[in-house]
Amino acid sequence: MTKLSRPPQRSQRSVFRRKRRLPVGMVIRQLIVILLLLAGGIGIVVLLQRWPEQVDLMLLVSEAISDLISGIQLLLSAMLGLGGVVLIAALVMLAGVLMIAGLWRMLRLLKLLFFPPPHQGRR
Repeated sequence: MTKLSRPPQRSQRSVFRRKRRLPVGMVIRQLIVILLLLAGGIGIVVLLQRWPEQVDLMLLVSEAISDLISGIQLLLSAMLGLGGVVLIAALVMLAGVLMIAGLWRMLRLLKLLFFPPPHQGRR
């Protein structure tokens, strides 16, 4: 190898270099995040632990379930009512179509009876 193609030599090889230290800012930021997460979790646990003293938790849960069930019943009854309305509307439209078709055929028959087409001979 010539001097021009040889890579520049470093003072130390990468194997013997000192390891880089962690940046102080990153370590402090991670510690702050850890403390905030732990404080939030502990605060929620304390809140849940003291909550039954202030509110009857079983009553609250049972009322929520009762409200949920009554809401589902109302939704189902509303859907059943809507289905009934759609069924009635479909029956009304079917009746209208059947009556129009019957009237049309009756008019064609009356036209055929009262005004017969001219009789054509054999060709």
